[in-house]
Amino acid sequence: MPRIDLSDASFRSACHQAVLEVLETMFFELPLDSPELRPNPAPSACCVTARFGGSLTGAITLVLTGGLGHQLAASFLGLEDGDPDPSECRSVAIEMTNVLCGATMSRIEPAGRLHIEPPELAAAPPGSPGPWLSFALESGRLDVHAEYTAES
Repeated sequence: MPRIDLSDASFRSACHQAVLEVLETMFFELPLDSPELRPNPAPSACCVTARFGGSLTGAITLVLTGGLGHQLAASFLGLEDGDPDPSECRSVAIEMTNVLCGATMSRIEPAGRLHIEPPELAAAPPGSPGPWLSFALESGRLDVHAEYTAES
């Protein structure tokens, strides 16, 4: 079975639309410009991967750079004057990865079966090469890598 990644235009479009939806509805944020396709993610302190199975099998990885994780957590938790602590930032990044995985895969196969494993934090992005879909936001970058294979 062939592996599909973000070099596929329809998959890239589905992921792009899912990122826009998740950023706007969960965090009241939008990218500053159109996303770029990059061979590698930016260096980061926050990396989360969600693996999934069912009609599609694969993984989606998010890399948050700069102060983006902090900003998204503050926005999600409604902390106007307070700062989220590191555990809150990690929890929000994990939830964002879970929601983005579901939103992306449901665009690819709306009637399919999907089981998302609990997302996991990683010290660094996986060794898999790109492409990475990279979004510039006011407080940092969101880089996304996703790939899947379809059930035969």
